[in-house]
Amino acid sequence: MAKPNVAERNGYACEAFAAAGWRHDVYRGGEGPAVLLLHEMPSFSWRTVLLANRIRDRGYRMVMPILVGGVRDAPGRGLRGAIGFASDFGSSLWRICVSREFVALIGGRSSPVTDYLVELARAEAAASGRSKVGVIGMCLTGGFALAAAIDPVVGVAVVGQPALPFAIGPLKLIPGQAADFGLSDADHRQLIDRKDDPDFCVRALRYQTDSIAPKARVERIREELSPAATLRWIPGRGHPVLSDATDGTPHAAVRKELDEALSWVIATLDERLKP
Repeated sequence: MAKPNVAERNGYACEAFAAAGWRHDVYRGGEGPAVLLLHEMPSFSWRTVLLANRIRDRGYRMVMPILVGGVRDAPGRGLRGAIGFASDFGSSLWRICVSREFVALIGGRSSPVTDYLVELARAEAAASGRSKVGVIGMCLTGGFALAAAIDPVVGVAVVGQPALPFAIGPLKLIPGQAADFGLSDADHRQLIDRKDDPDFCVRALRYQTDSIAPKARVERIREELSPAATLRWIPGRGHPVLSDATDGTPHAAVRKELDEALSWVIATLDERLKP
């Protein structure tokens, strides 16, 4: 019998969910309104579980699809851990750049994976007996939370460090890339149409000097989606080291260690998803 992984040891059960032509393993646990928690690069990991536990303990059903990579069970240690993380990161980055499920490099298009996430959100809303769910995305998946919010089933979209479509290196030279939402024109208009919906809100987060999640993108979220959208700057520099060698390395904006940002997110979930 295989040894339980970090999610299973923390009480989450895995069951595959298929929709929109895609099939992913999904870990679920907890009781209450459903919150989809989308993991960061390079995979679903102990980081994801730590964050999920904090939210689950406040009375939520956590739903965590594995979108890329496998389950990273523990932080790496020393040189071997760094090499392993770099290998996993490179493999995941390659997949999202070449897979038709993701759109990592080209702006003005919606990633097909968001169709899957919308179907998952609808199924979880029905399973929990609620009309709305929350969706939290971080870094790689930050924009997916926003994209899923074109559907009314998403009552809260938390957009943490939205990195896609990439606007780093030569990609910065593409006009409008840094401010691109990663949505088709039709989906963009559909999202804008929700901004005055009293049952919808967007919470965007970004480190003040982050080099991967463009400032222009999160500012545009606030500008175009007001009054539904609120932006919070987090002091410091995000993504300083793409490594999970220690528990204290900053990465995506919503993290166990960042209690102020997490408290803000949970307060929003409480206000919007609980009667």
